[in-house]
Amino acid sequence: MDSMTIVALLTCALAGSCLGEPAPAAPGETPRPLLGVIRWDMYTGHPYTTQKQEFDFLKPPEYHWRAPFFVRRTGNPEAPLAFNPTDSREVYQKAMDQEIDFAASAGIDYWAFGHHGKHSPVHRGLRDGLDAYLASPAKSRINFCVIVHCPGIATVEFYEPPSVRHTEEEIDADWRQYVAEYAQLVTEPTYQRVLDGRPLIYLYHPRGLGEGRRHEFAPPDRVDRCLRLLRKHLIETGVGNPYLVGMIDPRDAGWERLFDERLIDCVTMYHQRYAGKDLKYGTLWGFINSHTLYGTFKRPDLKVIPPTMSGANGMPRYREGGPFPMWDWSEPATGELAAHLTGAFDYVAQHPDKCEANTVIMYAWNEHSEGGFLCPTMGDAPDYVPVTRQVDELRQVLRDWRPR
Repeated sequence: MDSMTIVALLTCALAGSCLGEPAPAAPGETPRPLLGVIRWDMYTGHPYTTQKQEFDFLKPPEYHWRAPFFVRRTGNPEAPLAFNPTDSREVYQKAMDQEIDFAASAGIDYWAFGHHGKHSPVHRGLRDGLDAYLASPAKSRINFCVIVHCPGIATVEFYEPPSVRHTEEEIDADWRQYVAEYAQLVTEPTYQRVLDGRPLIYLYHPRGLGEGRRHEFAPPDRVDRCLRLLRKHLIETGVGNPYLVGMIDPRDAGWERLFDERLIDCVTMYHQRYAGKDLKYGTLWGFINSHTLYGTFKRPDLKVIPPTMSGANGMPRYREGGPFPMWDWSEPATGELAAHLTGAFDYVAQHPDKCEANTVIMYAWNEHSEGGFLCPTMGDAPDYVPVTRQVDELRQVLRDWRPR
């Protein structure tokens, strides 16, 4: 089946299936916290990230159901899933327009896009999703912000070998281009702002800035000068003092220095992952609450954006001896995702000073192989009606939550 046929069928399947817009808060009520959802865009049609990486992870028949709603089964056991094999921008743009409809109709406030710089030779690995969002006539329905892929600064090859080291001059030159791009992106009318107008920017593993895939910490002076330049440039260009949120690794004892020295304003995590077998999703919010919010992030003065998870089963990526540990959680049962998000909203309402940005971040919209996905899945042949259980459940919380 060719890509244009897939899009045509998808459009028909979606007709009449759009969720209603969530109701606004009543006058005088405390507004609910914002919900931001992470996007790590691997399903655009890209010849490596989609066709080779993701479709390989989802190749076993037991994982086909996880594929995004715009994917189709082929009947070929060697390549059982297909979407946009020609890597057409037009085909992916139509899929993005429909993703916006699903997310906005559920009441999601903003997407946080994983980001490589537009100038980077490897940027299409992550950037196609953001480009398609920015080109969409429907983008005003949902806001966006960026997650800076800090270790990837100065990367010149897709998945550059860990042995590659860049000079400080190369890292600084690349970072300056990132900073210039952020100064432009935050002028977009739909860029997410918090605290009376501060542009929201997430920093993925900021202590690894420029270190690529080595999983090492960068020299502190590099991290300091890069983060100070980012804040200084956005202030001086008049686009606002950015609200910088470090997505930290709790095993790193040095992340607190970034907050103490005001290099970042707040902390969160990309996801709450730990190895295990037969773990129950229904217990995950309790773990985040006790282990992370009242554990790692317990400092009274620390500002926090609570991390939440739409799912946590990474088994499609698990390989014995590979880079992904056994991450074996049950899929959320009916009602468990709603309870998870409700717990996070309640935490924000109960800790207004600590959660000053009044937002929650959720992993993830489209980490279909890694385990977290709100994006509807493809459903069954021949009609391929999108499976919307996750966003339907989410919408109910976003519409009905009230502070207690």
